[in-house]
Amino acid sequence: MRIATSTNIISSHHNQKRIPMVEFIGDLAEAGFTVLDLNFCEMMNPNSILRSDRYLDYFEKLKVLKEEHELIYNQAHAPYTHNLFEIPKEEQEKLRKQINRSIEMAGLLKIPYIVLHGATDSTDWENSLEANIKWLRPFVELAQEVGVSIALENLAYDKNRRIEFTASVDNLVALIEAFDCPNVVACYDFGHANMISRNHKEDILKLGSHLKTLHVADNHGAADEHLLPFHGNVDWHECLKALASNDYKGDFTYEIMFFSENIPKEVQPQFLSYAYAVASYLVNKFNWFLEEHKTHTDS
Repeated sequence: MRIATSTNIISSHHNQKRIPMVEFIGDLAEAGFTVLDLNFCEMMNPNSILRSDRYLDYFEKLKVLKEEHELIYNQAHAPYTHNLFEIPKEEQEKLRKQINRSIEMAGLLKIPYIVLHGATDSTDWENSLEANIKWLRPFVELAQEVGVSIALENLAYDKNRRIEFTASVDNLVALIEAFDCPNVVACYDFGHANMISRNHKEDILKLGSHLKTLHVADNHGAADEHLLPFHGNVDWHECLKALASNDYKGDFTYEIMFFSENIPKEVQPQFLSYAYAVASYLVNKFNWFLEEHKTHTDS
């Protein structure tokens, strides 16, 4: 299991400024984070170059940084919205174009997985599965063309505090299996799950072989705080045992942007070192649990 992080780890600041990832990817590499989840959610910023006709210039910068720092781009995150089916059609179309651009860039950069959010039909809950299939199918087909897998994520609540369709791992599995495509897989978000079921072992085992990627973050169960592990109430040892039992073969990828947003730039190197140390501890624990699981299985 490799240590990885979303590039959003130091992109948020207390003054709400969002820093483009190309400006600090070198800092992440210096701290040891050479496996990166590219946060294409930057497109949600109206001023982002990724929304403009110059987005290929940004792609070239990402390509140069990858070569310069010998990076691995292990996954990416596409733009998203809550309450998808309730927003105006023109807004849906803008999001569709942004997601397509994210998938195309993932293909160009040879990123194996891109995380997408499903949606909820709040007016007809039972229709949510079919509505998701219809919304997501064009992205799945585009991803197949460019050699990328779509990783659908377990969610939590929408902006009105209503439970989202894929907050249920059972629903997430049903959605993945409805496509019956090897390039539709699961991303397990510990923070979201901790707000919903809080039974990580059961969730992880239900995902089974569909589980290919992670969003590692902690919280206290009420809000999606995106904290560093051990700063909330997630039982990380239980989670690692479950991943080992499930023979998880993917990466350990942080998504902890809110934990660092009030940290002054001057101490970011120390924060990144601390975050890397925590990840190293947890990955070592996972490896130990994996060996223990294999020993019991073999015997």
